[in-house]
Amino acid sequence: MDEFEFYRCHSALTDPGEHGLLFAELPTDVATLGAIVRGVVVHRDETSWLHGFELSTQRRDEANIRWTRAILGYLGDLRKRSAPQRFAGTCRDFSILLCAMLREVGVPARLRAGFASYFLPGFFDDHWVVEYWSEAHGWRLADAQLAAGAAEAYRVDVDPVDIPRDAFLVGGQAWQDCRRGDRDPGQFGVSGIGLAGMGEVQGNVVRDLAALAKVETLPWDSWGVIGRGTAGTAG
Repeated sequence: MDEFEFYRCHSALTDPGEHGLLFAELPTDVATLGAIVRGVVVHRDETSWLHGFELSTQRRDEANIRWTRAILGYLGDLRKRSAPQRFAGTCRDFSILLCAMLREVGVPARLRAGFASYFLPGFFDDHWVVEYWSEAHGWRLADAQLAAGAAEAYRVDVDPVDIPRDAFLVGGQAWQDCRRGDRDPGQFGVSGIGLAGMGEVQGNVVRDLAALAKVETLPWDSWGVIGRGTAGTAG
């Protein structure tokens, strides 16, 4: 099996399972697929400032659902709905649904764990996107969280289906840049809760490698070298 065939096939986590009929007759356009995802998923940290409602503590736990089939079972269909009726997840949930849809329509796709510089100036926030194959352009990055006009709401000036490589650094690139001294480890992490440093970068190196192997973890999954102390850890 070559690289492209490998990433066209579902993983256990992107397989829609018994809800496969929900993926019938999906479009192949990445922007349109991103808009579908944006219409059924809300980020659990954007509900109050963007949509004007408070998410309960119980509903924040929806982001712990890791299987695409389970997310689809929760949704029931892919019709656009009001924000309070959407699945309350994180960037990983936007990404795994988009990745699953792309694989379903035969487009090679994989999740990437890394850091985005486009949310907070001067800081690379922990983030997940989808890397998909374009016959015309090669591997590109797409951010379904910013689809369907959400980029404007976030005041983000990037193309959601062609994120620049210097605006999103995959875990390994962030690690190399920090180790060489080209970037400050204190500028990588989770800005909302004050976490930063090489420990945060190290975690996404491992999670990104897992995603490349089609093991699409949750953003807070931890095992092996994740969580072990690293020299230079900040925050």
